[in-house]
Amino acid sequence: MIVKKWLPYPTWDFAGIEHWLNEQAQSGYLLNGWPGWSFIGRVPFRTDPDAGRTRYRLDPGVDLFGEEELRRRISSYRDAGWRYEGKIGKFYAIYSCDDPQAPELYNDTSSMALVMKKQIRRAWFTLFLLFLWLAAAFWDEWIMLLTRPAGFVSGLILDFDFRLPLYGAMLLGAALIASSRIDCFRGVHRIQTCLRRGDWPAPARRTYSEAWRWIAALALLAGAVLYLFYLVWFSKPNSRRLSGPEEWAFPHVTLEEVIPAGAELHLYNNQELLHYDELSWSFLAPEQYNVAQGGTFRTTDGTETNAQVNQEHIRCLSPALAELVYRGELEDQRQSLETWEQPYEEEALFQENLDALTCFTYQFPDKNASHRVYIGLTGDRVFLLDCSGAANGEAALSLLLERLEAEG
Repeated sequence: MIVKKWLPYPTWDFAGIEHWLNEQAQSGYLLNGWPGWSFIGRVPFRTDPDAGRTRYRLDPGVDLFGEEELRRRISSYRDAGWRYEGKIGKFYAIYSCDDPQAPELYNDTSSMALVMKKQIRRAWFTLFLLFLWLAAAFWDEWIMLLTRPAGFVSGLILDFDFRLPLYGAMLLGAALIASSRIDCFRGVHRIQTCLRRGDWPAPARRTYSEAWRWIAALALLAGAVLYLFYLVWFSKPNSRRLSGPEEWAFPHVTLEEVIPAGAELHLYNNQELLHYDELSWSFLAPEQYNVAQGGTFRTTDGTETNAQVNQEHIRCLSPALAELVYRGELEDQRQSLETWEQPYEEEALFQENLDALTCFTYQFPDKNASHRVYIGLTGDRVFLLDCSGAANGEAALSLLLERLEAEG
């Protein structure tokens, strides 16, 4: 009869696994081959009334020898009375013997310590590959955290409902893999240190780590699948398009208010403007407007010119979150201008009714259009006001401040 039992020791703990296999033999169970790639912590045994005569030993570094060396060792150990039972991953070869007079595979700690030295090298190399993998898997996040930390935090707040589960799943998955590799390295190093002292290592504590690791991985996978199912079938969209200024339910200015009086205005449509008004929301920032108006106007003397006003208005759950978003908006604006290799001026302005206000001024020579961008913070709100062309930035800011104060 075949019985499967959970492995109570981590796969790197050869003393624990040897002890456990011999313990099972004394209880009437013989190993029925070690599972291969499908190993999830359960090991098959077969019942045998003569199992108590069997003892097990592990030979470290099985994959470091190569197949030819492994075959040679199997033949040599067979002559000494030991049967080859299989491999435990890339760690050990398993041998069993019914003869109590058969010599041990290793009679001294120094020879086994030499083999474990190779295991340490493998563990170091595995850790190195792990850090390379972590760097590659989170490359964009690392770059953004190092170069634009405020922009990263701001993006997390504005897209919290999607990014938190995504980053959470990625971090938990990486933590599972990293904890396994680090635990393996520490365990192999502990064994080698013990052997160097001339002592045979004792079994580690029974933790059933392989089983718990698989349970955690399956739970993470199930959680990701359920959340994806929720997003597809039950969640509401986190944004919607707006038809025009009649739906701008936030303190704002319109293009008509910041061009010369009496000018004949022709507004661009969305296709001409390459911009769609949008209202977005997240748990931490439940109100996020991003709107724009642009067009051409003819003055009374017949001159025709262009003007455009872009506005963002973000309301957060708290002033502290709004301050983080404000810093992110400043960082994103600087990053955009530096990416365009566009010279600009940045000035911190004082405004009595605002917590903070910064003005960016720049001009695209090829488009002959000057830009004045105001980014402000007041309480739990952040606004961005970008006036270009003939749109009067100072007049637009004054109108916006009046409306913010009236609403406040």
